[in-house]
Amino acid sequence: MSKKTCFMIFAAALVIILASYALNYAPVIREVNAVFAQMQNVYIAASAIIISLLMSKSKHYWLMMLGVAIVAAAVVQTVVQGGALVTTAILYKAIAFLVYVYLVALLRFMF
Repeated sequence: MSKKTCFMIFAAALVIILASYALNYAPVIREVNAVFAQMQNVYIAASAIIISLLMSKSKHYWLMMLGVAIVAAAVVQTVVQGGALVTTAILYKAIAFLVYVYLVALLRFMF
């Protein structure tokens, strides 16, 4: 992903989230709150940051991060939290994982 693409995605996501809160658009607000709640999980944050830094020079970075996000979310859901494999819980954890990976990539472009 190029630097320009990374910043454009960030700007678009920021505008959509801020507009949703300003207009009180519940479907987007609910999903953003669910992802932010999963981002508070220490295991998701630590694994995402470490893995994204370790694999930052790989050829198919985002494809690998997508696969790792799903596996990490399933492991955290079953092993750490002791819950069943619920699709929505794994989806929110995987998205939170990818948000951390994206933020690491964004910070890498900034510095």
